[in-house]
Amino acid sequence: MVLVSGIALVDLIGSGLARPARPGQLVFCSVRPSIGGHACNVSGDLVRLGLAPARLRTIFPTGRDVFGRYLADELGGRGVRVERVLARRAPTSLDLILVARGQDRRYHADPGANAEMTAAPVLALLERARPLVYYAGGVGLLGRFDADLPKVLRRAGKLGALTFVDVVSPYKKSWSFLRPALPWTDVFHCNADEAGALTGEADPLRAAARIRRLGAGSVLVTLGGEGAIAAVPGAVLRLPAFRVRVVDPTGAGDAFSAGIIMELRRRLGRRGSRGRNLAPADWKDILIYASACGAVCATGVGTTTAVEAGKVEALLARQGALLARAISVRPAPGT
Repeated sequence: MVLVSGIALVDLIGSGLARPARPGQLVFCSVRPSIGGHACNVSGDLVRLGLAPARLRTIFPTGRDVFGRYLADELGGRGVRVERVLARRAPTSLDLILVARGQDRRYHADPGANAEMTAAPVLALLERARPLVYYAGGVGLLGRFDADLPKVLRRAGKLGALTFVDVVSPYKKSWSFLRPALPWTDVFHCNADEAGALTGEADPLRAAARIRRLGAGSVLVTLGGEGAIAAVPGAVLRLPAFRVRVVDPTGAGDAFSAGIIMELRRRLGRRGSRGRNLAPADWKDILIYASACGAVCATGVGTTTAVEAGKVEALLARQGALLARAISVRPAPGT
């Protein structure tokens, strides 16, 4: 069983732009709604990668509105069992995303119901589901849940789950909120900007190593088109990116996380093996698969539409061996 919790949004994606509109200018492009936010994207990706929906539970906050029902219906149509935590006042979060050719995405988000999230519903579902992997995504934007994150992770670990934390830039608080949770985090994922802001280190590799020293078991830092870095027990790894035609990179980081979860499930043969004893060779294979998931995601418009197990396997067949030879694996400092 995999339990996914975290932020949920409806993405309104404007793509096909040569450039964003100037003030007062009308520019035509494709505008489509899509499920968004870590909890929705990772759950959708897991099913598209082959996880049986019966082995997945998902919980996230929404408003009492049509957008919240849209998220539940979209995931429910894929067989995902969804629990919505209904906010008392806030609406479902919306995110306006502009995708211009040759430029990074521009996000314009309303925090909405995410900022009202609490830990109690997640703790209750943990007790019922007893997952093998517990994933908390979008940490930093989850209101009171963020303050209780150490308690949630500690309980998940005691129930036998591997804990996986994925962050966003904190909303109305500093990065210091996260530090008490790191010793209870088996796998930690962020991008280079987030790693730098959390640690004060400009070099992503140094930042990843510092996050490990703060207590996280394994630290994965994605670098977009430049690949990824991992600081894991006994080694630091750097891998380049797969070469694909990028159409829309929205959701690629979440597809990467879904790939990590898929590969971890395959290796966690017995309950209680929390991932801190995986060898660097295991992590090398895990990262190659996850990077292929992120690359495939970027070949289509939307956060999950291009993610398919067959496409991932085809990309691995074409480029996986070459990428494996290009990976740098060095002993971790002090080992």
